[in-house]
Amino acid sequence: MACSSLESSPCKLPVADSRGDVAIGGWPRIESRMKAVGDVVASVIMVDFSDAPATMSPEEALSKIGPAESIFTEVSYGRMKFVLSPQLEWYRMSRPSTAYAPLTKSFDNHRAYVAETVALADPEVDFSGSDAVIVLANPDAVGIGEAGPAFTPISTDEGVEADGTVLMNGATSAHDINTWGPIWLNHELTHALGLVDLYAFAGDEQFPYTGEFSYMGMSSLDANAPGLLAWERWVLGWIDDDQVTCLPSAPASPTRYELSAIGTIGGPKAVVVALGDNRVLVIEARLRGGLDANLRKSGLLVYTVDTSVESGLGPVRVFPPDPVDPAVGYTTYFDSPRAVGESITVDGISVTNRGSTVDGFTVDVVAAS
Repeated sequence: MACSSLESSPCKLPVADSRGDVAIGGWPRIESRMKAVGDVVASVIMVDFSDAPATMSPEEALSKIGPAESIFTEVSYGRMKFVLSPQLEWYRMSRPSTAYAPLTKSFDNHRAYVAETVALADPEVDFSGSDAVIVLANPDAVGIGEAGPAFTPISTDEGVEADGTVLMNGATSAHDINTWGPIWLNHELTHALGLVDLYAFAGDEQFPYTGEFSYMGMSSLDANAPGLLAWERWVLGWIDDDQVTCLPSAPASPTRYELSAIGTIGGPKAVVVALGDNRVLVIEARLRGGLDANLRKSGLLVYTVDTSVESGLGPVRVFPPDPVDPAVGYTTYFDSPRAVGESITVDGISVTNRGSTVDGFTVDVVAAS
């Protein structure tokens, strides 16, 4: 049975870390982050450098991120109308590309880069209707580095003002756009929506927590299942409360629920079990299709969310983990979805896939004895 807003409150975790700009919790969402529902307009400013003058046309450069519009349409079920608003000309930055690299070296360095770009384009671009600003660097500029970060200031005095608007959200591309393609922009702007990185910031392995699930982990269209998790979509308002079954605790006897695949519009999307002030267990259904066309194994994906854990430190953990795949050198979690007849117990909660439906699975949930 799905929940009303009141009934879902035990599962609606607040922000509980200390970072301030992004979080895995979402009730309430971080105020300075970009709206997630309705029309979202992103101004695109294209820049090149004295050491890397653009040789491709602005239209060709724009094509590298154009598909990001349809990706947002898919993951939001059409609730977010994301529109790129490009200024189709190259603006020359005042310094060589290497002088700005890496764009991640400090917030002040990154803000200055965004501010210079906005100032260059301001005479011709009206930023008053912009929800985000995207700085699209010459894709051939090797010197700009391999890290194209989101722009997510916390307070308005850290934003960039233009045309009476304080720009608080955006992204700046680097040379690695040639590796990741358009989903790079979805990843970075999902930070601007307030969500976190699911890969590891440190250690020997980059994807120890969620493998190739969610583009906030491995942000590649070639990944196993880059469609966002049900939890992420719920936080952003792309899944409604009545599509989520919230359980204050695991049932004492097996209780059956139906889940439709996360990639389909409508239907029940998640069973969420409260585990304490900052933690929940989430169950969702994954089937091949759309962004998840490469999914190796269909079934029920089971994971925990801990809103006290910061971005890059494992706020989401998928179960069960696979062994490290020697072919790629990291944990893929390809076999983690529980197929029909398979079970898993996490935090004293037993989850069993009891059968297939037209567009998903039925799941039994019970407190483990």
